[in-house]
Amino acid sequence: MRTIRAQRPWMAMAAGMVVALAACCGSRSGTATPDAEAAAFLGADAVAILAAPDRIESFRVARVIGKAPDPTKAIAGVERLAGGPLLDAAQTAQVRDLLFAEDSYEFDLAKACDPVPGVLLRAWQGGRYADLYLCFECLMWAVSVDTPIDRFPPIREWEDFDPVQRPLVALVKALFPADAAIQALR
Repeated sequence: MRTIRAQRPWMAMAAGMVVALAACCGSRSGTATPDAEAAAFLGADAVAILAAPDRIESFRVARVIGKAPDPTKAIAGVERLAGGPLLDAAQTAQVRDLLFAEDSYEFDLAKACDPVPGVLLRAWQGGRYADLYLCFECLMWAVSVDTPIDRFPPIREWEDFDPVQRPLVALVKALFPADAAIQALR
């Protein structure tokens, strides 16, 4: 079920600051500047990392609601089921481009979902990282920076990615070709 979200008056000001920061910090080749509303959602730290990551790792994950993840498998508030490959240059650019485009989001809508991510992408730049959680049940994503092992993003930190469902499904299918649940995604 969808409902209209309240407007966010702070977004314009925050977006301007984030775009300016991304422009001055993204001096490596292959960087991109996010659209204003996407930048406001992601935040300055995530934009700086995602603009030119050193590498992006992939993980199959599960969230067991009402229970903490197994500490030996915990990563960013979820349980690591399997490690996947590093994203190649084209996949890395695709992730950045999707996250940085306002039309990848449905900012004015909200869903009555409790996200249960199945995939986590971790983008590294130096010693810092940004975690991208992907929930294909709700078609929602969240990004957090330097996530503690036991922190899971609250619902207010999630956004809808319905417009880019197909390219995200294609990406994760390529990353996890032997995973039946991922291959069943539409």
